[in-house]
Amino acid sequence: MSDKERINDNLRGALRRLMAEDEAVIVLGEDVNEPYGGAFKITKGLSAEYPERVLATPISEEGFVNMASGMSLMGLKPVVDMMFSDFTALAFDPLLNFASKSVTMYGRRLELPMIVRCANGGYRGYGATHSQSMQKYFMGIPNLSVYELSPFHDNYAVLRRMLEEKQPCMFFEEKMIYSHYMYRNGTVSELFGFTWKGEENNWALAAIEETAAAEVLILCPGGLAAMCVAAAEKLILEDEIEVKIAVPSKLYPCRIEDILEDAVQAGRILIVEEGTCGGSWGEGVAVQLYPHLLGGSGGDIRLLHSKTSIIPASVHHEQHVLIEERDIIENVRELMKPQPVR
Repeated sequence: MSDKERINDNLRGALRRLMAEDEAVIVLGEDVNEPYGGAFKITKGLSAEYPERVLATPISEEGFVNMASGMSLMGLKPVVDMMFSDFTALAFDPLLNFASKSVTMYGRRLELPMIVRCANGGYRGYGATHSQSMQKYFMGIPNLSVYELSPFHDNYAVLRRMLEEKQPCMFFEEKMIYSHYMYRNGTVSELFGFTWKGEENNWALAAIEETAAAEVLILCPGGLAAMCVAAAEKLILEDEIEVKIAVPSKLYPCRIEDILEDAVQAGRILIVEEGTCGGSWGEGVAVQLYPHLLGGSGGDIRLLHSKTSIIPASVHHEQHVLIEERDIIENVRELMKPQPVR
C-alpha cells in the first residue's frame, strides 16, 4: 500500500477489495455505473469489473434504500450511494421505520448488513440543497450506526467493520477531503504524529508528543481533522499552546472512555463539528464528558458549530456560515484565558 494515497482512491480501492472478496457485496445508487462512476467518482470502474453487482437506480432515494434493505434481509450486503447527504431526508422513513427496526423487532435478531454512503457538507459552493451536514439526524436510532470518513482510518477496515455489525450503517463522507491524502505510519505532518485509541482503533489521537499532557484537547469528526491540525500547528508556533486532536471513525454509538484520560489531563476541551447546534454529536459527547471535568482545575468544554443557517451558494458567503480555521484558533485562545471563580 502506497504511503501517499488520496482519500478518494483509498475509498474506491476499499470498495473494489470488498467486492472481490465477497460476492454478496453489491453497489447501488444513482449514476454509480460507467461512464459516470458516482457523483465524486468513488465507484468509477466498478461496473466494468462487476456489471451484475453495480446497479444504477432511478432518482428515488426512498425506493432504492427500501430495496437495499430487502436485499440485505435476503443475504446480500448492499452499499448504497446516496450521492449527497441532503438527500438522506428522502430515505429517512425506510432507514428509521424499516431497516433499523427490522434488526430486532421480530422476536429474534435478524442480520441486515447495509452501508449508506453520503457525500457530506459544504466548502464547495454547492448551495443549500447540496451542502448540509446531516449526521445528527441519524444519531440515537436503535440498530443504526453512524460513521464519518477520516484521513486517519483506512476505509477497507472501516467498511469491513460496518458490514460486520450486520445492521444498517450511515457513512458520512466530507466531500472537501476526498482529494486529501491519508495519514500513514503514525505521521500527520512535520509537527504532529498520531496513535490509536480504543476498540477497533476507533479513535485517532494526533499530538506533538503522545505522552505529554496537552493544554487543550480538540474533538472533531474526520471531515474537519485536517482543518483542526492546521489550526493546532499555528497555535503551537504562534501562541505556544499545545493541542491534541482526537478523531473517531464511529460517531454513534461513541465510547468517550477511550479518550477520557486525555480529556481529563487537558481539562480544556473544544468540540468542533461542521453541522449546526441542537442535538448534535458534539453535544452528546460534551454531556458524557462534563461529569468527569466538574470540580477539576481549569476544566472547561466549548462547542463550536457552523452558524444556524442554510448554506449559501456563494463561496464568499459560505465562509461566513461554515467553520473556518480561524474560528478554531480563536476558540482555543478563549479557552486558555483564566476562568472566573465560581
